[in-house]
Amino acid sequence: MGSTTGPLEGPTATGDWRDRLTALLDAYAKRSRPMTSKERAESARAWQSELVDAGVAAPGWPTAVGGLDLGLEDQLDYYRMTSAAGVPKHPNPIAFIVAPTLIVYGTDVQKKRFLEPLLRADEIWCQGFSEPGAGSDLAALSTRAVRDGDNYRVTGQKIWTTQADKADWMFALVRTGPPGRGTAGISYLLIPMNSPGIDVRPLGDASGGHHFAEVFFDDVVVPAHNLVGEEGEGWSVMRTSLGHERATAFLADEFRYRGLVDKVFSLAIDRGYADNALVRQELAVVETGVRAIAANSARALDAVLREADPGGVASVNRLVKSEFEQRLHRLAQRLTGPGAALSNRSDGAVDGGRWTYGYFMTRASTIGAGTAEIQRNAIAEQVLGLPSHRGEGTRSAAVAPGRPLTQPEEDEVALREALGKALASHTSTEQLLSWAPKTADYDIGLWDELVRFGLPGLSVPEELGGGGADMRLLAVAVEEAGYAVAPVPLVPTLIALEVLRQAGATAAVRAVCDGATAAFIVPVDDNGWIVDGPLPTLDGTRLSGSVERVPGAPVADRLVILARDAATGELVLGIVQTTHVEVDPQESVDVTGTIGVVVLDGVEPQVIARGAEVTRILDAARRAAQVLLAADSVGVANRALALAVDWAGQREQFGHLIGSYQAISHRCADMLVAAEGARAQVLSAAELDANHAEAQLSSDVAAAAALDAAVSAAEDCIQIHGGIGFTWEHPAHLLLRRATANQVALGRPENLRDRAAGAVLARLS
Repeated sequence: MGSTTGPLEGPTATGDWRDRLTALLDAYAKRSRPMTSKERAESARAWQSELVDAGVAAPGWPTAVGGLDLGLEDQLDYYRMTSAAGVPKHPNPIAFIVAPTLIVYGTDVQKKRFLEPLLRADEIWCQGFSEPGAGSDLAALSTRAVRDGDNYRVTGQKIWTTQADKADWMFALVRTGPPGRGTAGISYLLIPMNSPGIDVRPLGDASGGHHFAEVFFDDVVVPAHNLVGEEGEGWSVMRTSLGHERATAFLADEFRYRGLVDKVFSLAIDRGYADNALVRQELAVVETGVRAIAANSARALDAVLREADPGGVASVNRLVKSEFEQRLHRLAQRLTGPGAALSNRSDGAVDGGRWTYGYFMTRASTIGAGTAEIQRNAIAEQVLGLPSHRGEGTRSAAVAPGRPLTQPEEDEVALREALGKALASHTSTEQLLSWAPKTADYDIGLWDELVRFGLPGLSVPEELGGGGADMRLLAVAVEEAGYAVAPVPLVPTLIALEVLRQAGATAAVRAVCDGATAAFIVPVDDNGWIVDGPLPTLDGTRLSGSVERVPGAPVADRLVILARDAATGELVLGIVQTTHVEVDPQESVDVTGTIGVVVLDGVEPQVIARGAEVTRILDAARRAAQVLLAADSVGVANRALALAVDWAGQREQFGHLIGSYQAISHRCADMLVAAEGARAQVLSAAELDANHAEAQLSSDVAAAAALDAAVSAAEDCIQIHGGIGFTWEHPAHLLLRRATANQVALGRPENLRDRAAGAVLARLS
């Protein structure tokens, strides 16, 4: 059967790339869709030729080789457009690993010969890297290529070679130097797959298909002009291939994954699982995963656009993506219910068997291109700077452990440095432990320094006495305070300040910006603020009642109280001075924080809001409160990571640094993945406008991720330190205490995830 896409009507050779691409996408939208796998393959190839003919097939390639040479922001627009249109993907994605290598290292003849057929999918490529004795450990490869005049003679074997039985060409690593293990003497060779002496034997895989093959070379003659780069320099050439794959593949993946997650949510609705509590938790986890990938990618892209180092985000995202794909498809297969018993080819398989097929196929996600274990080795050793598990010494960390993995903007860098110095002189372990017996006190000297620095009013408009910064920068400041475990009521004060600001209580806002501490008096359960249950009562002009477990109350100068009018039943917000209220301090699990019972006995408040206006204020303030509490937990998680990595790099056991043991280094890698993912999500949530449709959902997901990351990182920090980490004098337990208190301050992570899942389900219903 011929192409099912058909020709594009009208001229396409002129105009802006967006115009040309839009014309193609509009024409594609009007066409019927191919039905069979063969038709889909033909349609995809035809579509690639249409893109080439219109000059819009390669957004990131240089114009000299047929690309658009777009910047990263424009590439993002390109992929948004094509993903939204649902056009076919290139049928041979592996080709886009060899393409950047040819662009950088290829001769003019090689570029002219290979790049356009590759773009059009007229020629299919396979990758010849892995061997039976050299899977993730590519340096152990043994396939040899011996120079013989104008040719190489290749002998050996490759395995796990995707599409080898369909490929026209292979880009391969071969050993042209002396036998042995090592990267020297490896060369990068382009091998025609129809060459005499090549034997391709397809391998059946767990999905029931034949996606991989063994490839045997028996004295195969390959022209020497098919060498890419210099002989013996193939390892460096290969790193260009894989580096490009891991650094830029997320541009398209982000949109593809979003579509997949929405399909899984829709599957839950269609199959009757939308109200299943366990399923909703899993749905929220994959929602968190797709947002973590997007947030990590956005931070890396932002750094690249500023010509700064994106750090180790590519390595982190590679691991996150592979495990995300598996979790997503495991959940989807679970949602097929009893249908999971059917093969993907069986009559009656749910959604044509796509989820069962995907489940088995994604078993390879954490194996191909380096197993998940190898990825964790790379993160631990190359990003965190832990000792090599092979005894090859220690590299410098990509960034200091616990610090942002991507280079921040200048204002963020300056804030972190200045605030870090101010906090350091007040937060030694000895100083922090000294607050344990003081249930109604805080470090007033440190608080005064923070006020001079611009906190807590950093993001309050200047006309109200604040600094006029954005929420992102405030979240960074709170993260630094959490990192230092600062013994000041910063988060409780900021939450009360946000309620006051939303209520338009100008005088109180100015007072807090000038340094007054504050607390928001509201009952809390696992779902967060309780507004429908028992509250203090406003009877005429007097408040009565009590609220337990209020963070920051024992040291607050101003109390912002949520009450219910006894006569009308409407909600009321009021302000009272603590000198008119009884506050009974309780012993907080967080020794650097305070908590207490607030007892109201006929005190007269300043009423600042009533009725529906209170609901609006609380809805707006809740989102900011969650972001700020989450930012504090991000600081805790990253401090735990920093302590763990430092200890793993200096503590010896059995004659080796413990960081060289993979049980330790992989735990540290997982701590980094969780902590950095939480940081990226919190900062992304902070950047959203309060009126953005995704603002509350984003803060729910980010808060759940950060609250859990802090607890797990602190627990792991204690475990990595062993006995010393369990002692009172070590700061690890202070981190765990802070993380534990945060986890219940505004609703449990499980409940936040349930709410997030409900929001997505409602959108897709």
